[in-house]
Amino acid sequence: MAKKKRLFPGIGAKCTILTRFMKPNGGLSKEKDHRSIVVLKEFFYEGHRLCFRFNLDGDDQQKIYHSNARYVRIDSEGSIDDFFFEADKKKRHDGDAIEKAEAIMSKKKEPAIKWKRSRARQLLYQDIMDNKVPLDPKDDLSLSLEDIFSMHAEYAEYDFERQREATFQYCPSWSRRKIWFWINRIAALQSEKIFWPKDNFGNDIWAITVDGVHCWIQEPTHQEFSKDTSYFSHKYNHAGLCYELGISKGSNRLVWMNGPFPAGKSDLKIFQEDGLKAMLIAKKKMCIADGGYAGSDHIHHCSTPNIHDSRPVRRFKARALKRHEKFNGLIKNFHSVDCRFRYSSFWDCRWHNEFLL
Repeated sequence: MAKKKRLFPGIGAKCTILTRFMKPNGGLSKEKDHRSIVVLKEFFYEGHRLCFRFNLDGDDQQKIYHSNARYVRIDSEGSIDDFFFEADKKKRHDGDAIEKAEAIMSKKKEPAIKWKRSRARQLLYQDIMDNKVPLDPKDDLSLSLEDIFSMHAEYAEYDFERQREATFQYCPSWSRRKIWFWINRIAALQSEKIFWPKDNFGNDIWAITVDGVHCWIQEPTHQEFSKDTSYFSHKYNHAGLCYELGISKGSNRLVWMNGPFPAGKSDLKIFQEDGLKAMLIAKKKMCIADGGYAGSDHIHHCSTPNIHDSRPVRRFKARALKRHEKFNGLIKNFHSVDCRFRYSSFWDCRWHNEFLL
């Protein structure tokens, strides 16, 4: 069943309303189910309720009635320029663009052989191995996606963005812009969502638990060698980035996020050199971390499991660290964080940051 098109109110829009809800009601039908066809003239607010003024369709005297907007069903729109609200004008323009793009996309048919087992995929792989196509788009800016797409006739029957269309219910050209629009909007909330509390965790000495989480990325280029070992992640056995995350001990909040760093840099070095240790010293607080943070020079700022802990303390640290590992696991529910990220503009790190908010 086709999705019904949403209609917006405006001057000249024809609507249907139960006559008994029209005001003033003098001279109108009193029947319970009697309906009238009306033409909208303007809107106004009665308190916080949106209301419409209108006249009966075909009424030569143009007598004005009014009613709560909730009782009015729009049957046909007027001109877009006469819409009551600017937001509705934008929605109509955008909706028409989506319908036009969807009509074009609906004419394309999926090939019988899927991309994974196709000849086109084999040709692309061979071109990459023969250095005809760069693995990283930044390596050869002169070669555009259109140039690559025209190299072999086998590419023409595949539409590489159909999966995105099925997931988001938007055509590819529209969803591409929308995705990055919302990524930027969500990433801009980082300072409002991830922050050190103003009360500095009160009288608690152990303020947060800290751990590093790795994200798999496309192999970065190196000026001299085929691989950059500083990005090697022992968790993925591939190139990756590391983020330092700190979770409040007393509430379910991420209060510290630092990164990204090359995955080859240890959690201990990130803690010592990149801000968290200095923050804890300034705030006179301590964090709880796993054995990877063990070290004598910061024993008064980072507490790790050790043989000197009493049984209650040992159990408390274990529960706190398990809670943190569970949080790390929840992050990986997002496919773009758990699997290799391949977008060419990855290095601004907006994509990964938004899933931590």
